[in-house]
Amino acid sequence: MTQKMEGMGRRIAAFRKREGLSANELAQDTGMSRSVIANIENGRRDDITVSELMAISRALRVPPVAIVFDTTRPMAPVPAPNTEDEVIRPRAIDIIDWFAGLDGPSQWSPDRMVMEEELAAHGPAVMPMTGIILEATYGDSGWDVIRLLAVGRQLRTATEHHAELVKEFALDVRTGAFGWEPSLKEHRGFMDGVMELSDSDSGASLDDFLSRVADVSSEKLKEAERAVRRLRASAQDMRRLGGILQSLGGDPSNFPSPSSDEIALPAFGLEQVLTLWYRTKFEFMRDLVEGDFDPSKYRSSDQIHRAITAGKLKLKQGRGEAFGEHAESDGESQSRS
Repeated sequence: MTQKMEGMGRRIAAFRKREGLSANELAQDTGMSRSVIANIENGRRDDITVSELMAISRALRVPPVAIVFDTTRPMAPVPAPNTEDEVIRPRAIDIIDWFAGLDGPSQWSPDRMVMEEELAAHGPAVMPMTGIILEATYGDSGWDVIRLLAVGRQLRTATEHHAELVKEFALDVRTGAFGWEPSLKEHRGFMDGVMELSDSDSGASLDDFLSRVADVSSEKLKEAERAVRRLRASAQDMRRLGGILQSLGGDPSNFPSPSSDEIALPAFGLEQVLTLWYRTKFEFMRDLVEGDFDPSKYRSSDQIHRAITAGKLKLKQGRGEAFGEHAESDGESQSRS
């Protein structure tokens, strides 16, 4: 029994009970035997066929992706089908949109155009997703799933927009765009206040930041206030959408459960994909891993993973901050900021 099949079985049983169907009734509606339904729900089956998935989905009136993936946690990283060992794990909402043939939340941008042109010419660092669109008529459970997915997409877009604002703010503060170049300790304090905005609107250190700007460069104060307002507004949007998702029975968390797999990494949205592309382009992986690094040889996650498992590459101690981990030393923090 695989963890994937166990989760699918639980979701099928939950949707069946929500729709008021017995296992016998679901078996009749799908043309499958009662024992097959029981084995799937109890996780005794190692896999489920496409025809079985479609039959069960149609009988329960829920999207097939709601059976394959946990739609209540759209922001949580999950392995793609048959890629449990992938180093770069996309979020459930990203994989679901891939299944549906949707392009995702990304807006057109020159960065994305250049990235896609380079990937087409030289091979992918991250492969753009494609798929098909399937229309269906949904029941109560199905519409709950659709609502969760819709809010999940909005939350994903808001999260990536906020990440972009945070990146711009961090760079502007660090390079002295607001009138002075803070010390590493000051910069870290200001950014800690920015990160706190995801949970609350306190951000006391941002008030200190504005006071400091007023003291050293009053002509930059309005620009600084505008940047802080944008950060607070985008963080408030994230919190609002997270609250809506929770009210629908979902979990807005975007971090994976603790894993013993030392190379398991958080998921990537568009902003993180572009960041990964830039860092790969400028040989960032040379600083991330140990061993003989060749950008053309280690462009894809499969290549990186194979090299790590074969011992040709190894993640450097403390270098996981590029993928969301917190650095411990000043040097690592400085490279992250």
